[in-house]
Amino acid sequence: MKARMTEKSATDRLQKVGLEVTEHRLQVLMAVGNTPHPSSAPEVLGLIRAKKDINRVTVYRILDLLVEHEVLNRLGLGEKSQRFCLRGAREDEHPHFHCTCCDRYLCLNVPALPFDHKALADLSLDIRHVDIRLEGLCPACQKIKK
Repeated sequence: MKARMTEKSATDRLQKVGLEVTEHRLQVLMAVGNTPHPSSAPEVLGLIRAKKDINRVTVYRILDLLVEHEVLNRLGLGEKSQRFCLRGAREDEHPHFHCTCCDRYLCLNVPALPFDHKALADLSLDIRHVDIRLEGLCPACQKIKK
């Protein structure tokens, strides 16, 4: 689903939304952008700490900032669990799959899942983001269950 996030593409992404480019912001964005699945904040912290020193609070604040500026999606998964993945343009949004057995999350590369924005127009809602999550068993867990 995700293309490799280079330092140049991360820099371009931050500049495009009007954020100052800092080393820590680049590291957080590249950590999220280079994982094949939505990442938790502790996973992002671990990826960065393997290469550079960074404070845990700094990572959490940068993740919040990148969500606020619509660079990342925050997947609220209940019980204070959150994961992050790259966000595209509205038409580039993507659904996610959660394996209820192994607890893995995957970004799904599907052309579209039907969602009727017009059906909600009469409710006068200002919809900023739609998060579609499918749940079930991943192929590995299906094999184990058989």
